[in-house]
Amino acid sequence: MACVYVAAGKSGHELRGAYRDSAQATLQAAAKGFEARYRAASSTPRELVRELMTSHPELQSAAIYTRGRDRPTASAGHSPAAGPDTERLLTPLTRGGGATAALALTYDMRPAQRMLDERNQRVLVGLGILAAVALAFVILLLARGIFRPLDRLRFAAKAVGEGDLGTRLGWRRTDELGQLAREFDTMAAHLEEQRHGLQELAHRDPLTELCNHRRFQEELAEELDRARDSGRPFALVLLDIDDFKRINDARGHPYGDELLGAAAAGLRSAMRGLGVVARVGGDEFGLILPDTDGPRAFALAEAARTAVELSAPVRGTLRCSAGVACYPDDAKSAATLLELASGALRWAKESGRGRARRYDPERVFVVTEEQREDFAALIGRPDVVRPVFQPIVSLASGEPVGYEALARFEGKPGLPPSWWFAQAHRFGLGAALEAQSVRAALAAEDRPPGTFLSINLSPSALARAEARECLPGDMRGLVVEITEEERVFDVEGLQRHLDPLRARGARIAVDDAGEGYAGLQQLMSMRADIIKLDRALVADVHADPAKVALIGSLVQFARSTGAAICAEGIETLDELRVLIHLGVAYGQGWTLGRPGAPWPRVNAEAARLCRDLRSARAKIVPLAAAAELRRGA
Repeated sequence: MACVYVAAGKSGHELRGAYRDSAQATLQAAAKGFEARYRAASSTPRELVRELMTSHPELQSAAIYTRGRDRPTASAGHSPAAGPDTERLLTPLTRGGGATAALALTYDMRPAQRMLDERNQRVLVGLGILAAVALAFVILLLARGIFRPLDRLRFAAKAVGEGDLGTRLGWRRTDELGQLAREFDTMAAHLEEQRHGLQELAHRDPLTELCNHRRFQEELAEELDRARDSGRPFALVLLDIDDFKRINDARGHPYGDELLGAAAAGLRSAMRGLGVVARVGGDEFGLILPDTDGPRAFALAEAARTAVELSAPVRGTLRCSAGVACYPDDAKSAATLLELASGALRWAKESGRGRARRYDPERVFVVTEEQREDFAALIGRPDVVRPVFQPIVSLASGEPVGYEALARFEGKPGLPPSWWFAQAHRFGLGAALEAQSVRAALAAEDRPPGTFLSINLSPSALARAEARECLPGDMRGLVVEITEEERVFDVEGLQRHLDPLRARGARIAVDDAGEGYAGLQQLMSMRADIIKLDRALVADVHADPAKVALIGSLVQFARSTGAAICAEGIETLDELRVLIHLGVAYGQGWTLGRPGAPWPRVNAEAARLCRDLRSARAKIVPLAAAAELRRGA
């Protein structure tokens, strides 16, 4: 491009010189022809000048200067000032052998200069186009050959830096960039190979070649995500070799390692293709079983446990226990599943070892935050507690003197109320659930006049403000029954909570707090208004003289302390008949009236039996007294 520019400049100078040479030649030719006509003196100078301009129209001006005069003798055309755009020629004129005048001719160079300028402009435009094309070609060449490959190399290096070691360039070019790309691919391959090796070390147990604890946790989290997305169940199984420490201490660590390796091989063979097998602890193994419900998980756990036992060098010398927890039936988080499976494993060991156990909340006492949140949400529903009322009947008249409020729960059909309250106390929600039950019972309206309402509260709930605050200010007509689920150890502390209730008009009822002297001491310390006999003492009392004697003594004790006895769980008329004869004041049970909506009636047959037996007893007592007097006389 520089050469083209220089050449264009040189050619421009040469053309300008050629134009000037052509102008000089034209001027000289015109001057030569004029000089001949001038010497002939055939015409006047003015006529000669006009003829010259007519024959040479390219001339700009022509003038004849006579010697001794400043002004031209004759002239034609426009005589411009001297400048670069005008070419001049001065020619002496001779006549008669001597120079008598001079001819001044001018040639206008501006048309030639315009053509030269147009030519230079065309050259510059062509040169610019050529420069643009050359620049675009260079940019394209650099982009395709250097900048784009460098960008790909930079992005590949960034991907490798972010952990994508599978990135490869795969270039076939043979220049320096191609060599650099091949070196990059080799480096990435080495890094990927090293990472695979490190992952194997990080995720594989070297002794058993199973997944280690870390990989087991990762697999559990991944399976949990898949199960949540698909809605399918899966099971978690934990297995532990029974008495492994004793075996290890007795036979040595090499033998223990051999047992673990054989157990791992047995598990791998038994569970091939069914799930993930891992060593999660010293002698503890874990299984993750996708698409597996409770019964199938238990069967697979038994198969895995048996495979471990059969892997021992000597048949029958090794025992293994297993614990099973299932998603979503038992828990919905990985941590909770592990806790529940571990609790089921402990239950298996405590119940004889060498067996598998599926998590059961009635047997495995594991309290997890997930369980607590689920239970809190369940009892937080306004309709979860439904109160029912069972009549408490005077055994002297067969009429109801009160009603005990009992809680029924709608959340999980089939579970007894005791399960609900036990679960609530396990999760620290016992006082809240009892308060909710009391509020539901107090909301019942139109209780028959002259009857009381018995509400149940545990000692631990009475110690909590949320349970005490649900009780009304005026508690006349209410009986606070201290439930038997908790053994009362701090009677004085409980009494401090009961005294304010007595002051507000409430009476206190307690279930049989114990047996023998210790139980009687507790009853006396609590100053109960009503002592309730448990069903275990009432059942088949008509056929058990020992129970008759014990109840009779309790009736005498209650009379001496100003309390009343109430027998719970009366289910037959024979039991009712004996209790009436023993002087028990109150009774309740299915024979007298079943729990129901407010306010159930007393069974007519049982009420009639109460009245008849009391009437017969009232007639017998005076006759017996008269006979006694006659014998004394």
